[in-house]
Amino acid sequence: MIDVFLYVAFAAGVVAGHLTQWRSPWVDRATIADIAVLVFFLGVVLSALPVDQLATAIPLALLLVALTLTISVGLTFLLPRRPPASGHGERPTPLGVLVILALVAGYFTGRVVALPGELALTVALYALLALVGFNIRLTWASLRTAPTPLVAAIVGALVAAPIFSLLTRFPLRAALAATYGFGFYSLAGPLVTTAIGPAAGLVAFLTNFFRENLTMITSPWLGRRIRSEGLTAMGGATTMDTTLYFITAYGDADAGSMALASGLVLTVLATLAIPLLLALP
Repeated sequence: MIDVFLYVAFAAGVVAGHLTQWRSPWVDRATIADIAVLVFFLGVVLSALPVDQLATAIPLALLLVALTLTISVGLTFLLPRRPPASGHGERPTPLGVLVILALVAGYFTGRVVALPGELALTVALYALLALVGFNIRLTWASLRTAPTPLVAAIVGALVAAPIFSLLTRFPLRAALAATYGFGFYSLAGPLVTTAIGPAAGLVAFLTNFFRENLTMITSPWLGRRIRSEGLTAMGGATTMDTTLYFITAYGDADAGSMALASGLVLTVLATLAIPLLLALP
Protein backbone atom coordinates (compact mmCIF):
# COMPACT_ATOMS: atom_id res chain seq x y z
CA MET A 1 0.00 0.00 0.00
CA ILE A 2 1.26 3.46 -0.92
CA ASP A 3 1.51 5.84 2.03
CA VAL A 4 -0.64 8.87 1.15
CA PHE A 5 1.19 10.98 3.73
CA LEU A 6 4.25 10.85 1.46
CA TYR A 7 2.27 12.90 -1.03
CA VAL A 8 0.86 15.17 1.67
CA ALA A 9 4.38 15.98 2.90
CA PHE A 10 5.67 16.59 -0.61
CA ALA A 11 2.67 18.71 -1.62
CA ALA A 12 3.02 20.79 1.55
CA GLY A 13 6.65 21.48 0.67
CA VAL A 14 5.80 22.42 -2.93
CA VAL A 15 3.02 24.78 -1.85
CA ALA A 16 5.18 26.40 0.84
CA GLY A 17 8.05 26.89 -1.61
CA HIS A 18 5.76 28.36 -4.24
CA LEU A 19 4.00 30.75 -1.85
CA THR A 20 7.04 32.03 -0.01
CA GLN A 21 9.63 32.02 -2.84
CA TRP A 22 12.17 31.82 -0.01
CA ARG A 23 15.55 30.35 -0.85
CA SER A 24 18.40 29.87 1.55
CA PRO A 25 21.45 27.61 1.88
CA TRP A 26 19.88 26.41 5.13
CA VAL A 27 17.25 24.50 3.14
CA ASP A 28 19.97 22.44 1.46
CA ARG A 29 21.76 21.95 4.78
CA ALA A 30 18.57 20.79 6.46
CA THR A 31 17.95 18.39 3.56
CA ILE A 32 21.44 16.90 3.84
CA ALA A 33 21.07 16.54 7.63
CA ASP A 34 17.72 14.79 7.18
CA ILE A 35 19.23 12.41 4.59
CA ALA A 36 21.93 11.48 7.12
CA VAL A 37 19.24 10.73 9.73
CA LEU A 38 17.20 8.74 7.20
CA VAL A 39 20.13 6.56 6.14
CA PHE A 40 21.23 6.11 9.76
CA PHE A 41 17.88 4.54 10.59
CA LEU A 42 18.01 2.44 7.41
CA GLY A 43 21.18 1.01 8.93
CA VAL A 44 19.34 0.43 12.22
CA VAL A 45 16.66 -1.56 10.39
CA LEU A 46 19.32 -3.58 8.57
CA SER A 47 21.05 -4.42 11.88
CA ALA A 48 18.06 -6.53 12.92
CA LEU A 49 18.87 -9.14 10.26
CA PRO A 50 20.89 -12.24 11.34
CA VAL A 51 24.63 -11.89 10.66
CA ASP A 52 25.09 -15.38 9.16
CA GLN A 53 22.26 -14.83 6.69
CA LEU A 54 23.66 -11.44 5.77
CA ALA A 55 27.07 -12.95 4.98
CA THR A 56 25.46 -15.28 2.42
CA ALA A 57 22.90 -12.87 1.01
CA ILE A 58 25.00 -9.70 0.62
CA PRO A 59 27.25 -10.96 -2.24
CA LEU A 60 24.24 -12.30 -4.15
CA ALA A 61 22.29 -9.08 -3.66
CA LEU A 62 25.25 -6.93 -4.73
CA LEU A 63 25.72 -8.99 -7.90
CA LEU A 64 22.04 -8.76 -8.79
CA VAL A 65 21.80 -5.02 -8.15
CA ALA A 66 25.05 -4.41 -10.08
CA LEU A 67 23.69 -6.26 -13.11
CA THR A 68 20.36 -4.44 -12.90
CA LEU A 69 21.83 -0.96 -12.56
CA THR A 70 24.50 -1.45 -15.22
CA ILE A 71 21.97 -2.63 -17.80
CA SER A 72 19.38 0.00 -16.84
CA VAL A 73 21.81 2.93 -16.96
CA GLY A 74 23.33 1.65 -20.22
CA LEU A 75 19.88 1.61 -21.81
CA THR A 76 19.34 5.29 -21.01
CA PHE A 77 22.14 6.13 -23.45
CA LEU A 78 20.30 4.28 -26.23
CA LEU A 79 16.94 5.97 -25.58
CA PRO A 80 15.90 9.61 -26.17
CA ARG A 81 17.50 11.96 -23.66
CA ARG A 82 16.93 15.55 -22.61
CA PRO A 83 19.35 18.18 -23.91
CA PRO A 84 21.94 19.11 -21.26
CA ALA A 85 20.47 21.61 -18.83
CA SER A 86 22.28 24.82 -18.00
CA GLY A 87 21.16 24.42 -14.40
CA HIS A 88 23.07 21.21 -13.86
CA GLY A 89 23.30 20.67 -10.13
CA GLU A 90 26.39 18.67 -9.25
CA ARG A 91 27.46 19.96 -5.85
CA PRO A 92 30.76 19.68 -4.03
CA THR A 93 29.23 18.33 -0.80
CA PRO A 94 30.74 14.87 -0.11
CA LEU A 95 27.25 13.44 0.30
CA GLY A 96 28.22 9.95 -0.84
CA VAL A 97 30.73 9.68 2.01
CA LEU A 98 28.16 11.01 4.47
CA VAL A 99 25.62 8.38 3.37
CA ILE A 100 28.14 5.54 3.83
CA LEU A 101 29.14 6.78 7.29
CA ALA A 102 25.50 7.22 8.36
CA LEU A 103 24.58 3.73 7.14
CA VAL A 104 27.52 2.08 8.94
CA ALA A 105 26.89 4.08 12.12
CA GLY A 106 23.21 3.13 12.08
CA TYR A 107 24.00 -0.54 11.57
CA PHE A 108 26.45 -0.79 14.47
CA THR A 109 24.32 1.38 16.74
CA GLY A 110 21.34 -0.85 16.04
CA ARG A 111 23.40 -3.89 17.06
CA VAL A 112 23.90 -2.56 20.60
CA VAL A 113 20.98 -0.21 21.26
CA ALA A 114 17.27 -0.78 20.72
CA LEU A 115 15.98 2.11 18.61
CA PRO A 116 12.56 2.73 16.99
CA GLY A 117 14.02 2.40 13.51
CA GLU A 118 10.78 2.07 11.51
CA LEU A 119 9.09 5.05 13.19
CA ALA A 120 12.15 7.30 12.89
CA LEU A 121 12.58 6.23 9.27
CA THR A 122 9.01 7.26 8.46
CA VAL A 123 9.30 10.67 10.14
CA ALA A 124 12.64 11.39 8.42
CA LEU A 125 11.15 10.41 5.06
CA TYR A 126 8.22 12.81 5.48
CA ALA A 127 10.62 15.61 6.39
CA LEU A 128 12.82 14.84 3.38
CA LEU A 129 9.89 14.99 0.96
CA ALA A 130 8.72 18.31 2.40
CA LEU A 131 12.23 19.80 2.06
CA VAL A 132 12.70 18.48 -1.48
CA GLY A 133 9.26 19.76 -2.45
CA PHE A 134 10.14 23.20 -1.12
CA ASN A 135 13.06 23.54 -3.54
CA ILE A 136 11.86 21.49 -6.52
CA ARG A 137 11.07 22.92 -9.96
CA LEU A 138 8.19 21.07 -11.63
CA THR A 139 8.01 21.33 -15.44
CA TRP A 140 5.93 19.60 -18.12
CA ALA A 141 9.05 19.24 -20.26
CA SER A 142 10.66 17.05 -17.61
CA LEU A 143 7.45 15.06 -17.19
CA ARG A 144 7.45 14.17 -20.90
CA THR A 145 10.92 12.63 -20.57
CA ALA A 146 9.82 10.07 -17.95
CA PRO A 147 9.48 7.21 -20.51
CA THR A 148 13.27 7.00 -20.96
CA PRO A 149 14.18 6.06 -17.35
CA LEU A 150 10.96 4.05 -17.05
CA VAL A 151 11.74 1.84 -20.06
CA ALA A 152 15.38 1.53 -18.99
CA ALA A 153 14.44 0.42 -15.45
CA ILE A 154 11.80 -2.08 -16.61
CA VAL A 155 13.92 -3.66 -19.36
CA GLY A 156 17.01 -3.63 -17.14
CA ALA A 157 15.14 -5.61 -14.47
CA LEU A 158 13.83 -8.06 -17.06
CA VAL A 159 17.28 -8.73 -18.56
CA ALA A 160 19.31 -8.80 -15.34
CA ALA A 161 17.21 -11.41 -13.51
CA PRO A 162 17.72 -14.33 -15.95
CA ILE A 163 21.45 -13.58 -16.24
CA PHE A 164 21.75 -13.62 -12.45
CA SER A 165 19.72 -16.82 -12.25
CA LEU A 166 21.99 -18.56 -14.77
CA LEU A 167 25.14 -17.44 -12.98
CA THR A 168 24.04 -18.38 -9.45
CA ARG A 169 21.23 -20.97 -9.88
CA PHE A 170 19.04 -18.62 -7.88
CA PRO A 171 15.31 -19.26 -8.59
CA LEU A 172 14.29 -17.20 -11.61
CA ARG A 173 10.94 -16.12 -10.23
CA ALA A 174 12.65 -14.91 -7.05
CA ALA A 175 15.25 -13.01 -9.09
CA LEU A 176 12.52 -11.38 -11.21
CA ALA A 177 10.53 -10.47 -8.10
CA ALA A 178 13.67 -8.92 -6.60
CA THR A 179 14.54 -6.81 -9.65
CA TYR A 180 10.93 -5.77 -10.15
CA GLY A 181 10.94 -4.30 -6.67
CA PHE A 182 12.74 -1.29 -8.23
CA GLY A 183 14.10 -0.35 -4.80
CA PHE A 184 10.83 -1.04 -2.93
CA TYR A 185 12.53 -3.30 -0.37
CA SER A 186 9.76 -3.20 2.23
CA LEU A 187 7.48 -4.82 -0.36
CA ALA A 188 9.83 -7.15 -2.25
CA GLY A 189 11.45 -8.73 0.82
CA PRO A 190 8.28 -9.85 2.65
CA LEU A 191 6.52 -11.04 -0.52
CA VAL A 192 9.45 -13.20 -1.65
CA THR A 193 9.90 -14.55 1.89
CA THR A 194 6.25 -15.60 2.03
CA ALA A 195 6.25 -17.21 -1.42
CA ILE A 196 9.68 -18.86 -1.55
CA GLY A 197 11.43 -18.67 1.81
CA PRO A 198 13.53 -16.47 4.09
CA ALA A 199 16.84 -16.97 2.24
CA ALA A 200 15.41 -15.76 -1.07
CA GLY A 201 13.44 -13.05 0.73
CA LEU A 202 16.58 -11.66 2.31
CA VAL A 203 18.31 -11.46 -1.09
CA ALA A 204 15.27 -9.65 -2.50
CA PHE A 205 15.22 -7.25 0.44
CA LEU A 206 18.94 -6.47 0.21
CA THR A 207 18.89 -6.12 -3.58
CA ASN A 208 16.35 -3.34 -3.31
CA PHE A 209 17.88 -1.88 -0.16
CA PHE A 210 21.26 -1.62 -1.92
CA ARG A 211 19.63 -0.14 -5.02
CA GLU A 212 18.32 2.79 -3.02
CA ASN A 213 21.55 3.32 -1.11
CA LEU A 214 23.88 2.90 -4.11
CA THR A 215 21.87 5.57 -5.93
CA MET A 216 22.44 7.97 -3.04
CA ILE A 217 26.09 7.06 -2.51
CA THR A 218 27.21 7.19 -6.15
CA SER A 219 25.12 10.10 -7.45
CA PRO A 220 27.68 12.83 -6.54
CA TRP A 221 30.24 11.11 -8.78
CA LEU A 222 27.99 9.63 -11.47
CA GLY A 223 25.55 12.51 -11.88
CA ARG A 224 27.55 14.49 -14.43
CA ARG A 225 28.24 11.36 -16.48
CA ILE A 226 24.86 9.61 -16.59
CA ARG A 227 22.71 12.71 -15.92
CA SER A 228 19.18 12.69 -14.61
CA GLU A 229 17.92 9.89 -16.89
CA GLY A 230 20.59 7.51 -15.62
CA LEU A 231 20.12 8.49 -11.97
CA THR A 232 16.35 8.12 -12.29
CA ALA A 233 16.71 4.66 -13.84
CA MET A 234 19.06 3.71 -10.99
CA GLY A 235 16.71 4.92 -8.27
CA GLY A 236 13.68 3.14 -9.71
CA ALA A 237 10.66 3.42 -7.47
CA THR A 238 12.62 5.41 -4.87
CA THR A 239 12.87 8.49 -7.09
CA MET A 240 9.44 9.57 -5.87
CA ASP A 241 10.76 9.86 -2.31
CA THR A 242 14.19 9.00 -0.85
CA THR A 243 16.39 9.53 -3.92
CA LEU A 244 14.46 12.44 -5.42
CA TYR A 245 16.82 14.98 -3.89
CA PHE A 246 19.81 13.26 -5.50
CA ILE A 247 18.28 13.43 -8.99
CA THR A 248 17.78 17.19 -8.80
CA ALA A 249 21.02 17.86 -6.92
CA TYR A 250 23.40 15.82 -9.07
CA GLY A 251 21.50 15.25 -12.32
CA ASP A 252 19.52 18.21 -13.64
CA ALA A 253 17.92 20.74 -11.32
CA ASP A 254 14.62 20.69 -13.25
CA ALA A 255 14.32 16.89 -13.50
CA GLY A 256 12.05 16.56 -10.48
CA SER A 257 8.90 16.00 -12.55
CA MET A 258 10.56 13.19 -14.50
CA ALA A 259 11.82 11.50 -11.34
CA LEU A 260 8.47 11.79 -9.57
CA ALA A 261 6.52 10.39 -12.52
CA SER A 262 8.96 7.52 -13.06
CA GLY A 263 9.09 6.63 -9.36
CA LEU A 264 5.31 6.64 -9.01
CA VAL A 265 4.75 4.40 -12.04
CA LEU A 266 7.44 1.94 -10.91
CA THR A 267 6.01 1.84 -7.38
CA VAL A 268 2.59 0.88 -8.75
CA LEU A 269 4.19 -1.59 -11.19
CA ALA A 270 6.17 -3.26 -8.39
CA THR A 271 2.99 -3.67 -6.34
CA LEU A 272 1.22 -5.36 -9.25
CA ALA A 273 4.10 -7.30 -10.81
CA ILE A 274 5.81 -8.97 -7.83
CA PRO A 275 2.85 -11.18 -6.81
CA LEU A 276 2.31 -12.19 -10.44
CA LEU A 277 5.99 -13.06 -10.93
CA LEU A 278 6.02 -15.11 -7.72
CA ALA A 279 3.03 -17.08 -9.03
CA LEU A 280 5.08 -18.33 -11.98
CA PRO A 281 5.83 -22.08 -11.94
